[in-house]
Amino acid sequence: MKQIKNSTVFLTGTTSGGASLAFSPDGEFLLATERVANNIDAFHVQSDGTLSPIVVNANPAPGTFSIGFSPDGAAIVSETGSAGAVNGSAISSYKVNGNGTLTPVSQSVPTFASGNCWNVLTPDGTKVYVSNSGSDSISGFSIGRNSVITPIGATIVGENPSGSHNVDIAITANGRFLYSINSQSGKIGSFAINQDGTLTDLGQAGNLAKSVGFNGIAAL
Repeated sequence: MKQIKNSTVFLTGTTSGGASLAFSPDGEFLLATERVANNIDAFHVQSDGTLSPIVVNANPAPGTFSIGFSPDGAAIVSETGSAGAVNGSAISSYKVNGNGTLTPVSQSVPTFASGNCWNVLTPDGTKVYVSNSGSDSISGFSIGRNSVITPIGATIVGENPSGSHNVDIAITANGRFLYSINSQSGKIGSFAINQDGTLTDLGQAGNLAKSVGFNGIAAL
């Protein structure tokens, strides 16, 4: 790896809580979230790899956290909700305009759980799952035409044992399995992804240290 000269850019402040970032599928934009300032920042990726000046999009939904992209270029954003809110988490989709502004498509679709900080899309881009760390559960949504988000079944499609505190989640490249890293139990939750988008609990595995700040997980 070689650093791109003059490529450093800044968010809106040193305490804005930068949380997640993702490139659009066409490589035109880099989006970053600020979980404290509750912004979604857009940077145009220029031909030499540097980034354009920041375009700040204030998110009307509280608790902006992780961000990803659907195959058609819509931004998918997890929202934890207001501090202390019970079952106030949600997920939204946004169209990214050519000037870096965002237009809501599906605004704050509820997860019916709390602590939704992370999300992951299936490889075919038809479904998105969110990890509700405050409720030890996983909510599932279908991504339809124009990236409209609708719940799968009763929305909660998977549950870990009470106290698991599942944080980041990952899906295998073949789209068949979903895994959650359960930071309070020191386990990995395993689920099979059914054709209708529901999940089948395959149990937990592993013997990780508990409560040591585990967050990231990847699956092949």
